[in-house]
Amino acid sequence: MNRVNFKGCVEKEELLKIVERLWRQEVRNKEHLEDMEDDSICKICMDAPIDCVMLECGHMCTCTNCGKQMAECPICRQYVVRVVRTFKA
Repeated sequence: MNRVNFKGCVEKEELLKIVERLWRQEVRNKEHLEDMEDDSICKICMDAPIDCVMLECGHMCTCTNCGKQMAECPICRQYVVRVVRTFKA
């Protein structure tokens, strides 16, 4: 195999299916925003569902857009190293 590592490679069709699924999920979340409980809405903008976790503290309190703008966690004030998007099953 000429020492080529194909681990993590994704075909274009697979990638398009993943993007389409994520887009549908995003649209569905926006449509049901009025029905959502207060504990699952972003505590910063109050316009999107909570969909990310802040590392290193592990708090989930913002949407991805707000989380990327935070230098420190709004709950514990710990420095935010990275924001990771989460997905519910």
